[in-house]
Amino acid sequence: MGSPKCNKRFIVCLFTIIVIFIFADREARSTTINISVSDFVFAPSNVNVFVGDTVKWTWIGARAHTTTCDGLFPGTVLPAGAAPWDSPLNGGSPIFSYVIEVEGTYEYVCTFHSVSNNMVGTIVAETPLPVELTDFVATTIKNEVILDWATGGEINNEKFEIQRFTINNEKDLSLDLNLDLNDLPFTTIGVLQGNGTSNEIHNYKYVDRNLKSGIYLYRLKQVDFNSNFIYHLLQNEVVIGIPNKFNLSQNYPNPFNPTTRINFELPENGIVSILLFDISGKVVSTILNTDISAGYQSVEVNGANLSSGVYYYRIDFRGENGSQTDTKRMMLIK
Repeated sequence: MGSPKCNKRFIVCLFTIIVIFIFADREARSTTINISVSDFVFAPSNVNVFVGDTVKWTWIGARAHTTTCDGLFPGTVLPAGAAPWDSPLNGGSPIFSYVIEVEGTYEYVCTFHSVSNNMVGTIVAETPLPVELTDFVATTIKNEVILDWATGGEINNEKFEIQRFTINNEKDLSLDLNLDLNDLPFTTIGVLQGNGTSNEIHNYKYVDRNLKSGIYLYRLKQVDFNSNFIYHLLQNEVVIGIPNKFNLSQNYPNPFNPTTRINFELPENGIVSILLFDISGKVVSTILNTDISAGYQSVEVNGANLSSGVYYYRIDFRGENGSQTDTKRMMLIK
C-alpha cells in the first residue's frame, strides 16, 4: 500500500515542477520599468510597456507623495478591467510596484502631501506578440529559396505556416501605394511546428524548391494553440532569375510509379520537344512539344498506361542562339 502513495506524491511533485517551470518561463519575458519620483519630476514620465511588465516607482525626493490612478481622481485614466492604485511614497514606503495586466493607456498623478501641485505620468501598455521574431531572411540558390528565421521567445506557439505570393506585374504592384501586402492572396506552401512556450532561441528553416523564374513575396503565419494568428512579412521581394545555360535534370522521383517530374533550364525562349522512348528505341509518348519561355521549367510524366521497365527521355531545344539535346534514363516500377 506504500507504493501507490509514493506514486501519487511523485506525480504531484512532477506536476508542481512542470507548472513552476511554465510560469517561470513566461515570467522570464517580463520586464521591470523603473520610474524615479523626485519632488517635481518623474523620470521617465511617459513609458511604453507590455502586459505582464512591472512598473516600479522609487521615491528619491524630500516631500511625501501619493501616486494615484483610479479613473475617478481628476487627471487619471484607467483602462477598463485594470486594478486601480493609490499608494503613498515616502521615507517609510519608498517603493511601489504595479503589474500591468490590462492593455491600454494609464494616466496617473503623483500628489504632494504639502502642496497642491500634481505631477502627471502616462503608461501605454500593449499585449506582447506571442512570438518574438528576431530574424527573417531569404537566400536564393538557382531556383530554390531558403527561408531562415529565429525566435527569441515563444508563447503558446503551435506552428508557422509558410506562405508565398507570385507577383505577375511588379510595375502595377509598386504603383499601388495604398496596398497592404498582407491583403494579397498568399498560398500556404508548408508548415513547421512551433515550440509552444519557450524562452530559448529557436532557429527555423524552410526550402521552397523548383520555382519558375519570377518575383515572389513570402510571409509567415504564426498560429497559437487557440487558433489566433499574426503575419510576419519578409521585407524584400525574392527574384528568381533566368538561367545562364541550358540544363536537363534527372527526373524525380526515380524509380517512380506512376508519376514523376522532369525539370529543365532554358537560357532563352525557344521550342522544346521531350520524347519518351522504351528500351528498344521506340517512341512511346510525346511529353512536350511547344514554345517555352526562358527560365526554370518543369513537366510531369504520367506512366499509368506504361508497363514497368526502363525508359529514356530526350529533350530537344531550339532557340535563337542554337540547339541543345540531352537524354536521360528513368525507371517505372509498378
